[in-house]
Amino acid sequence: MAKQLSRRTLLQASALTGAGLFINPIDAAENQPANNERIRIGIVGVSGKGGSNLGEIERTGLAEVVALCDVDATRAAPVRQRFPNARFFEDYRRLVEHRDLQAVVVSTPDHHHAFAALAAMRARKHVYCEKPLAHSVQEVRLMMETAARERLVTQMGTQIHAGDNYRRVVEIVQSGALGAVRRVKVWCNTQLQPGFRVNERMPVPKGLNYDLWLGPAPERGYPPFRTGNNTSVHFHWRWWWDFGGGVLADMACHYMDLPHWALNLRHPTSVNAVGRITYQGDNEIPDKMQVDYEYPARGNLPAVQLTWYHGVNGPDLDGRTTYDGYSSGVLFEGANGSLLANYGNHRFLREPQGFVRPAQTIPRSVGHHREWLQAIRTGGTTTCNFDYSGALAETVLLGNVAYRAGGRITYDGRTGRAMGNANAERYLRREYRRGWTL
Repeated sequence: MAKQLSRRTLLQASALTGAGLFINPIDAAENQPANNERIRIGIVGVSGKGGSNLGEIERTGLAEVVALCDVDATRAAPVRQRFPNARFFEDYRRLVEHRDLQAVVVSTPDHHHAFAALAAMRARKHVYCEKPLAHSVQEVRLMMETAARERLVTQMGTQIHAGDNYRRVVEIVQSGALGAVRRVKVWCNTQLQPGFRVNERMPVPKGLNYDLWLGPAPERGYPPFRTGNNTSVHFHWRWWWDFGGGVLADMACHYMDLPHWALNLRHPTSVNAVGRITYQGDNEIPDKMQVDYEYPARGNLPAVQLTWYHGVNGPDLDGRTTYDGYSSGVLFEGANGSLLANYGNHRFLREPQGFVRPAQTIPRSVGHHREWLQAIRTGGTTTCNFDYSGALAETVLLGNVAYRAGGRITYDGRTGRAMGNANAERYLRREYRRGWTL
């Protein structure tokens, strides 16, 4: 990329920064591909969600997969056959040393997100990382700071952000048709799948580097848990605090993205959480949960109370309130009207008097993965860069902090400090297994 930015690029950067978006033009020539050159990509985690991301990257035609990384060689074998010229690694700390690599896609379990993404960014690689960006609030903030300092193109894997429906909802809310919006309710009907610790140790499956899978998490013999009769580590990790954050961490970035975008929300000033454990199992993550976030006023926009619910089909922890067709969704309650939305649809609960649909001002997405790759080529930005999505992920994870701390916390988004609850600070970060440091 030329060192000199055009006046147009600088004006675009100024305008977007003023709108609350982070601009990260790239000034490292080795990370800037020529216009006709495919971007050299490394994929960390090649099955499950990683396989889905790999497919989307491949379909853009803008990238060349030069490196693959997975702790399970058996699961990775079919992907390695598809990309015989790509170097294979078990350890992402070795992958990022690959000299030809320009960008990395991280699709690991949550407890590895920060380690893989930071290793890549410190090696000057652009990063696409799955939600919720990291396992702890402190890790999210470190990722945001590193991306800004290294001036890299980043994107969080909240693919629904690219959908047309979200864009139309944002236009309605930002048009002022609903009037002042002071109340938002968000809910997700995903059910936690209870698991059990395993006392009888079993042989580690062939091909799985279990020590690397554990990574920074606490030492546990194999298998670390079972769900029903399933002892695989490749999905149900998300229901254990050592590895994930339950339904809140798993799904809230997708649904809370909509009000964060439409209402220009960033950090809450207070968070309170209550949860219920109604299942028979050993994990301690609540299957039903309510989190109340209080956001301050933003310019001409009033303060907002946003409540998250999960494990239910509507915005009510007791399951009494539901809306047909919206078993998961978002409800904006404005002074002049109320609007329901989910991934693919929206409708008014209370239509504003004389409502006229606003013009479509948010352009159709080129695709969530393509947007990231094109920004790498042009030195532009993305809609879910780590500045925007980091504040969202940080907010989501604060719900688990409040729940685990046992009560309301007040939060300073400038410093990343939690106050008003002596237990909260310990849950903003986590301890790492010996040999793993950030």
